[in-house]
Amino acid sequence: MASLCAGYSAGCVLAICAAVRHRWQHLPKEERGKILLVLRILRLLDASAPALAAAALAAGSVPVLGAKAGIERKQVEAAFGSKVALLLVELQQLATITRTFEAEARESGGLSPGQADLVQTLLTAQRTQSSSSETLIIFLAKKAAQLRHFAFRLGGARRGSDSASPEHLVAAALGTEVFGSLANLLGLGRIKDELEDAAFAISHPEERAELRVLLGERQGEMLVNTATRELQEALEASQLKELSSLRVSGRAKSAYSTWKKMNKKNLRFHEIWDRMAIRVILDAPSAERARQLCFEVRDVVAGLWKLMEGRSKDYVSNPKANGYRSIHLVATREGEHFEVQIRTQEMHRQAEYGSCGHWEYKAGGRQVGMTDAAANAGAELFAGIDADGNGRIDARELERALRRVGVEASQEQVHDMLEVFDSDQDGSVDFKDFWKALVTTWFPLVSGTHLPRKRTK
Repeated sequence: MASLCAGYSAGCVLAICAAVRHRWQHLPKEERGKILLVLRILRLLDASAPALAAAALAAGSVPVLGAKAGIERKQVEAAFGSKVALLLVELQQLATITRTFEAEARESGGLSPGQADLVQTLLTAQRTQSSSSETLIIFLAKKAAQLRHFAFRLGGARRGSDSASPEHLVAAALGTEVFGSLANLLGLGRIKDELEDAAFAISHPEERAELRVLLGERQGEMLVNTATRELQEALEASQLKELSSLRVSGRAKSAYSTWKKMNKKNLRFHEIWDRMAIRVILDAPSAERARQLCFEVRDVVAGLWKLMEGRSKDYVSNPKANGYRSIHLVATREGEHFEVQIRTQEMHRQAEYGSCGHWEYKAGGRQVGMTDAAANAGAELFAGIDADGNGRIDARELERALRRVGVEASQEQVHDMLEVFDSDQDGSVDFKDFWKALVTTWFPLVSGTHLPRKRTK
C-alpha cells in the first residue's frame, strides 16, 4: 500500500486505506486481490485520491452499495465525501449494464456484435450525462483487474484442466469487444493492453504463450525504445522550421493484437510487419504547415533507416474513406522491421476521437438511429424481459429482470418504476418506451441507485 499511496496527503492516504479495509472485509477471500490490482492500474494513470477510494470500495463482484456491500450512499458521503459517493453511484449503474448483458450472453452462448455495440453505447451514455470520463475510467480499470484475476486463477487451474468456464469466456469476450474498445476510444493505452492481454490469457492461453515467445517481448521493447530515441534525436537535429510540438513514442505489438491481425487478414507471423511501431505526432502554427512537416519527417526517417519498397502508404494525400490520415512506413534497423506512423495533432485527434473513432456516436449522441445490429440487440433484450411475449413489460416481468441483476425491489417500487418507464403514459411499457428509457432512466432505477418518483396527478 505504501507505494500505491505515495505522493498523496496524509488525509488522502487514510481515506484510501479505510476504503481498502472496508472492502476487504466484505469480499470473499478469493476476490480480495482485485482491490490491489485495480489500485495498481489506476495509480499508473495518476488517478485522484477520490478515484482510488471509490475503486477500492467498488472492487470485486459484490454490489457497490447496499446491504451486501455493508455501506450506503449517506455513509459514504459522511466517511469519504460526496465525490466518492457520486462515483460509486455511477459505478453501480455501469455494473448493472454489464451484468444485464453478461446474463444475456451466458444464455445465448456468446456476445453478438449488436450486443457489443449496444453495451458500448449504454456505457458511454453515462459519460455524456455526467460530463466526465472518470467513472468510466475507474470502471474499465476494475474490469481489467477482474480479468487479470481470472487469468491468474485459471493459469493455476489449467494444470489440471484445459478450458475456461462459460462465465470466464463471456467476461473475456466483453473485455476485448467492449471494454478494450472503449479504453482505446478514451486513449487509455495501458488499460486497453491490460484488458486485451488478460482476456487473451483466458480465451486462448496456448496461442498467447506461443506469440509471447515469438515476439520476444523484452527484446522487442528494447529495440523499439532504442529506435524511438534515435528518431527523436534525428528530428531534433534536423531543426524542422515552424515545428511547434513534437512527440515520438514507440510500442511493441502485443500478443493479442498480433493474433487478431493474423486471424483477420489470414497472415502468418513473419508476414506481420508492424510487430513494433513508432508514432510521430507533430504540430505547427498552421494546418498546411503541419501537413508539410509530415513529409519532411518522412524524409528524415528515410535518411536514418532503410525503407522497404512497396510498404509506404500516404493517407495524408489520399485519406481513407472514413477520413483517416497518416503516413505509414516500414523501416529496417539491424535486420528488424517496424512500422513508423507520422501524423499531425489534428489527424491524431480525429483518428482516436473523431469521425474515425466514432466517439460522438459511441457517447450516446444517437439512440433510435443507432446501427441495425444494436437495435436488434435492444429488441432481443426487451423480448427477454417480456416473458409472455405480449409486447409489454408488466410488474412481474420487471421484478424478474431486477432479480437477474441482483436488485431486490418492493412491489410498490416496481410499479413506480413502470410508471416512470411509461413515457407516453398509455398504461403500458412497450418497446418504444423501453428503448427511450435505456439511456435515461432504466439503469439508474434498476441498479437501485435512485428511487422512482411518482408522477403528480
